[in-house]
Formats: sequence, structure tokens, C-alpha cells
Amino acid sequence: MKISPLIIEAEDKLNYNRPWLKFYNKDTPANLFYPDKTIYGMLRDTSKNSPNNNALEFMGKKIKFKKLISEVDNCARALSEIGVTEKDAVTICMPNTPHAVIMFYAINKLGAIANMIHPLSAPKEIEFYMKHVDSKFILIGDFSYRNLNKVQDNLDIERIVVAKISDYLSKRMTMGFWALEGHKIPKVKYKENKLLISWKDFNKLGQKSSQTIKSNMKCGDGAVVLYTGGTTGIQKGVLLSNNNFNALVIQCLAHLNDERMGEIKKDKIMCILPVFHGFGLTVCVHLPMCVGACAILVPKFNAAIFADKFTKHKPQFIAGVPTLFEALIRSKKMQKADFSCLKGVFVGGDSVPVELKKQFNEFMRERGSKVTMQEGYGLTETVTVSCLVPNTNDRLDSIGVPLPDMLYKIVKVDTTQNLPPGEKGEICISGPTVMLEYYNEPEETKRVLKVHSDGIKWCHTGDLGSMDEDGFFYFKSRIKRMIKSSGYSVFPTQIENVIDKHEAVALSCVIGIPDEYQIERIKAFIVLKEGYDDSERIKKEIMNLCREYLAVWSLPREIEIREELPTTLVGKVDWLKLQQEYVEA
Repeated sequence: MKISPLIIEAEDKLNYNRPWLKFYNKDTPANLFYPDKTIYGMLRDTSKNSPNNNALEFMGKKIKFKKLISEVDNCARALSEIGVTEKDAVTICMPNTPHAVIMFYAINKLGAIANMIHPLSAPKEIEFYMKHVDSKFILIGDFSYRNLNKVQDNLDIERIVVAKISDYLSKRMTMGFWALEGHKIPKVKYKENKLLISWKDFNKLGQKSSQTIKSNMKCGDGAVVLYTGGTTGIQKGVLLSNNNFNALVIQCLAHLNDERMGEIKKDKIMCILPVFHGFGLTVCVHLPMCVGACAILVPKFNAAIFADKFTKHKPQFIAGVPTLFEALIRSKKMQKADFSCLKGVFVGGDSVPVELKKQFNEFMRERGSKVTMQEGYGLTETVTVSCLVPNTNDRLDSIGVPLPDMLYKIVKVDTTQNLPPGEKGEICISGPTVMLEYYNEPEETKRVLKVHSDGIKWCHTGDLGSMDEDGFFYFKSRIKRMIKSSGYSVFPTQIENVIDKHEAVALSCVIGIPDEYQIERIKAFIVLKEGYDDSERIKKEIMNLCREYLAVWSLPREIEIREELPTTLVGKVDWLKLQQEYVEA
């Protein structure tokens, strides 16, 4: 029995050696059929087939599919009323809430592009993200609005929709939220800014509208922009198509397809990973929306909140970054949890220490689980995961094997030359989830997407790895300069550019140093200009500057001021040597 009718085997048109296929489940096709539908079209079909299934659960609020599609359709009409048209970019600056999900699908129905950004983005980051795609419309939480307000005059904004967590809470939950968090949020002064409209008043526009929404969007058209540092460590918008998202959903379902798993259309998945990230948006939201399952939206993560939600909802699937699972092992509340409800546990976003896998697998087994943690590898340029460890595999140091229809190979760095099994080189990926382009950056796109001598377009990841004789892949290190901290990609160049704005700074260098909990934490080394002294005042001023331009997870945890920094033969700061110094110390 298939876990979903979306799994339809297709003819093999790849004509490519894939040694890893022998490690697929017996019910997992090597080649799949992908429907000619938009992201919204997939949700619409699910709402017709499973109208009374719960689609979302949020802090006690349950929304069935028939209610969800009605709210999405209404939101699309409201977007049209405020002037959004096809190909416009609408920014979503929200945590995991019903507003974010509804707006995401409504934007797609209208044929516009969803520009997904972190709700804790610093003011200058919000400015960059909106200017990058020429976004004139934004959905933002009331707790984030003050950051937008600081840069609003620099932007060509036509409408700001402000959402509140309490929009989807019961009266009792609203009172509880107000007592704990709500009273800390500054009131949004709607009368002082004509561009502002509350979520509730925005939805009234849709209810009053008589418009019929029609879109010319095709499955291959760009639909979503997610952000990454790419292979250079400089922020870029990754333009992904409807087909990119839908293909990944079907690939994940095919990977899971096993008669022991049963149907999953009434299962629950914990949506802890944020919706501005490909992993959270696709695997934790779009996948359940495509099959009739339920996404339990968790807007803020800590181990105590997770333990309460897990015990209450007993989900079948959880997905997270390594620091999430590290925290769960340490949580006293999770010690008594029953893990027998689980069908799948997935981890990605960073390299997973083998010891953590062993510890968490044992932790689950002692609490009734029959599944093991499955590590995945991917990047924003492929939406998210494109390689996953089989659920029967014991190669704990591997990132697994490619998903159906995804091709992987290892090439010599800075070339397109194939390397044999066992040799280390750059990981290259091809398949239906590979991005369309870096948004409005054709030169960067050409540098990363290359057609090789085999006639196939490959995405050069900027990561070093190898493949063994069986087709299992192994991540070694990054060619690109990037720090992974608590699952977030942090780009040293971006931080250095901010630090260098301070009048006292002559030179700066940012590195990631090992951290037991965060995997890596951020440390900045600084050389001051002549006439300035090493002082706590200067360090404090630099941190305040960073807070203005950088998100919370990109802030340095340490600042060290030195007389000089090591340099390479061409005079550049030798960040690798700084890292080596730290390791040796």
C-alpha cells in the first residue's frame, strides 16, 4: 500500500549510473511522475480530497483543510484589493503561524512571488531583502514591526499587513500570551501610518471583494525566494519554482514509502523549523498540505515548549537541526516522553556528530521508538534536502544517498572533471529541485549552475565530499567560507562589512569556533586604527552596530582586539590560520 497516491512511478529517462538505487526501500521508485500544478494547486486538491482533516494546529487552534483553503482564497482576494498583481514580490516576515501559511499559498494563487525572510531580521536586513526583489508589500508580526519602521522611509512600500499571534488564539490563550509575552510588544499605531493595516481588517477586504482570482502561473515559473550565502558567502536570493517545491514533496514521500508506515494523510508533523527556511517550508508545511496530514505550528522553539507539544500531540514525524536534538536529550521533560508514536525523525541544516546520532537513537529506543534518526544533506539552491540516509542504514558518518531523480557526483575542485569513488572533491547536484537562478544575478547563477560534458546541468555546491563504491556520500568540509551556528548559515564577510563601518576599526576577521551546543559560535578579531585603545566601550559600540545590521544569530559572541592579524601571501587576512590557532590553543 502506498503512503500517498502522489507516488507514481515514471520511465527512467536519466540514463545515468546510480549505484545507490539498490539501497532504496523495495517500494521506492527510482523515477517519479510530477504533476503539472502550482504550489496552491496542490493544496486545493488536498482540500477537495480531505476537507475535514486537520491541516494546522496552532496553540490550541485547529484549522481543517476546508477552512484553510477558504482563508487562502479570501487572502488572495485581499491581496488583489491592495494592489498585488502577478509577478509582484510579497514579503513574509513571520514565525510559524497560520498567517504565514495562509499568505504563502495566497501569494501563489495570485501568481506572485513569496519573499520569505526571518521575523527577527535586523532593520538593514529587512531593507536589503525587500529592495533585492523590489517588494512593495509585506506581512509582518507586530513584534517585528519596529525593525521595519526604522527603515520604512528607505523603501517603496505600498502596504504593510501587521499580524498578531493572538489573531488565532482563544480568549483564554490570548490572556495567557499577553501575560507572558504580549505585554512586551509595542503597540502598532495604525492611525499614524496610512500604509498599515491589521490582519483582521486586511481579511475583511477579501470578504467584501467580488473579484475572481485567475493566474497565468505555470508549474515551472518562479514562485518563492529564499536566502542563502551561496558559494561566496554573500547573501543571495534563490528563486525556486512551483515544480521545485512539489518535486521535493513527492521525492520525500517516495523515500518514506514502506508498507509498514501505512497511509500518512492523518499523521502529524511537528513544524519547529522556520517557514523562511526550505526545510521548514517544504518538509514541515508543504508536504503535509499535499497529503492531508497536519502541521503542528510551533512559533518559538525551546526544549520545554517542544516537550509539551510532543507529549500533547504525539506526532508521527519530527524534523530539526542538530542543536534541537541535543537540547531534547538534555531536557528533563523529555525523559518521560513516549516515542512509540514516531514514524520518522529527520535532521539537517548542519553536519551531525556521529556521537549525537548514537545518543539520540538510544534515547528514542529506550522510550519505545522503532525508528532511528535520518540525516539529510542539501542546500537552499535545491530547496533543501536532496540526499538522505536510508532508514535501514548503519553508516552513521554518511549523509546518505540521493533522493529519487536526484543525481550526485564528485568533481575536482574548480573543474567539471569527474572523480572516482573514494576521492575527495566538490559535491555537484542535478535534478528537479535545483533552483531556477539567483534572483537577478546572472553572473553568479552561471558560476554555480554549469552544463558538464554529459549534457546535464549541475549545481556546484561549494562543499567538499566523497562517494564510496556503493553510492553513499560523505560531507567533508566547506569550500565556501561559511559558519553554521545552531542550524543557521552565517556569512563572515557580511559581519566583517558591518564591523568595518565603525570608525575605530582598521581590520576585522570573523571565524567560527567549535561549540558543544551551537556546533560553531561566532568570534570576531579586530585591529584598531592608530589613536584608538582596546576598550569595552568600543566593543559595545561595535555590538550595537551589529545589532542594527545583523540578525540575532549572526551576532559575534566574542570580540578580540589584536595588534595585527595573520595574512596570506597576497596580503589578505588568513582566516584559516586564525581558526588553526584556536584549535591548537
